[in-house]
Amino acid sequence: MKKVLKGTLAILIVVSLVLAMASCGGDSPSAVARKAITAIEKADQRGINNTFTPDAAAMIGSMLEKAQGQMKEKGGVAKTEETINGDKATVKVTYNDGSTDDITLFKVDGKWKVGMEK
Repeated sequence: MKKVLKGTLAILIVVSLVLAMASCGGDSPSAVARKAITAIEKADQRGINNTFTPDAAAMIGSMLEKAQGQMKEKGGVAKTEETINGDKATVKVTYNDGSTDDITLFKVDGKWKVGMEK
């Protein structure tokens, strides 16, 4: 009986942790940076508008074809490392080709958005 109770408790703890991570991770700067990169790769203007500030979205839109080619050449995201400082975050993206980019994000209306320094 104790083994069954311990097993059930362990499963509940794991499920709780997974749900907690899923609910928080979706809006993290790293998750938004990955979504932004995917939007560029797919030339998804709606995705770009959802993940970039308006100024940054306009800039990407004006050079989307070139940016799309550059992202595809990098072969996708291998890993990300984020640093959050209040309403600003920096995500260091390492691509599968070994290159890296530092992406700056800002909290806009409670959501992280890729933006540009002014």
